[in-house]
Amino acid sequence: MKKRNLIALGAAAVLLAACIPSVNPFYTDKDVIVDSHLVGEWQDTSDTNNSEIWVFEQSTNKAFDLICTEEGNLGKFNAHLFKLKDERFLDLIPAKCEYASNQAPLVGLSMFPGHLLMRVQLSEPELKIVHFDFQWLAQYLTTNSAAIAHHSEDGNIVLTANTSDLQNFLLKHLGTNELFQRYTTMVRRPKP
Repeated sequence: MKKRNLIALGAAAVLLAACIPSVNPFYTDKDVIVDSHLVGEWQDTSDTNNSEIWVFEQSTNKAFDLICTEEGNLGKFNAHLFKLKDERFLDLIPAKCEYASNQAPLVGLSMFPGHLLMRVQLSEPELKIVHFDFQWLAQYLTTNSAAIAHHSEDGNIVLTANTSDLQNFLLKHLGTNELFQRYTTMVRRPKP
């Protein structure tokens, strides 16, 4: 059990290092879309040695369960696919936050399961995903600190804006070399 907790924490740390969490969701109920083509197993194709696999299962009529596996590390998320204008995104939130057994309880109390955002393109047999460009956002907020409500401490950024402001910021910064950079391509894994 302790090993599984460490693995889940490791996987969450990997995703959080590449993403900017938000206190609020990036979607509203009216933005959520259902696409059954997302269901299944997807594997990263950018590196043949990469063992990253994402498994989407339909959870409810509007949500998915996502299990991410990378180099033996496992993370479970609740995922909502949503659309803003003509762009598709995934809002991910950890299904359960489990912390290392040797960690002081006070550390666990200060952590929260923030919403993570991925921009996606789904066209069979490929799923393309890209997360926030942390460096671009950090640099942008250095000179435009009022652009979006956030909290920054020791180089870590947490977005605190409401959903409407988050969406407006996203749509404003979808251009080349802005909030999202290069897509990672995943392909559907054949069923055994």
